[in-house]
Amino acid sequence: MLSEFAVAGIYLPPFFVYACAALPLYLGVRLALARSGVLRRVWHPGLFEFAISLCLVSVLILYV
Repeated sequence: MLSEFAVAGIYLPPFFVYACAALPLYLGVRLALARSGVLRRVWHPGLFEFAISLCLVSVLILYV
């Protein structure tokens, strides 16, 4: 796990860095799910997308 990350003298928490790193992954997964039609089949697409984003951030926190 990362420690604090300094940008121009401002310390950023590690969660923010991981969330920014997960954003391109999330957009790719979301695009793939939308094209495959999975998002039309889930009960609550917004909640499903939020859960996927949290899973991606947690995987980055655990394995990076």
